Amino acid sequence: TDVRDFTPMAERMPPPALMASMSEYFEQLASLIIRKGGTVDKFIGDAIFAFWNAPLTVARHEQAACVTALQCHAASRRLNAQWISQGLPAWHTRFGVHVGDAVLGNVGSSDRIDYTAIGDNVNVAARLEGLNKFYGSSILASGSIVSVCSNEFLFRRVDRSQPKGVGHSLEIFELLGTIHGPDEYRVTPATMQLVQDW
Repeated sequence: TDVRDFTPMAERMPPPALMASMSEYFEQLASLIIRKGGTVDKFIGDAIFAFWNAPLTVARHEQAACVTALQCHAASRRLNAQWISQGLPAWHTRFGVHVGDAVLGNVGSSDRIDYTAIGDNVNVAARLEGLNKFYGSSILASGSIVSVCSNEFLFRRVDRSQPKGVGHSLEIFELLGTIHGPDEYRVTPATMQLVQDW
């Protein structure tokens, strides 16, 4: 995840207010990730790096990642409504979802180590998140995710692209919602028709 235009927004906020907003934001989103079996690897500025299926196996981890992205997006909208009512700026979160093999383990120096995931597939997820800025979307997923999750989630095909730093082209899709699920992120018949027309 990443927050759109976070740096200029942070420059306009007093540091105590910024710290309070960040703590509230991270609490909301990280708790949803953990509840769905995800591992919050780290917070990088305003970004959250999370993964599923390690260190413990998570059944249907691709679906868990998709539904968590939708839940986090909904939670972010609710938080924004609260902040706007308090005269605070809204934080618009962008998400990238991908699946693939990665190397996991303790990385670091003799003084400090960090359990993390590294590899090309981690970079792909980060690039997908960044591409939301270009496409004007909020949640982008790879074709690898869609091939596993298309029975439960509605995706809109966006493009075939080779993001910077990725050695191959990717099928890129926008995750719009669940086909059957809670009303908050279930797609409407109109949205399903829009995707068919698209």
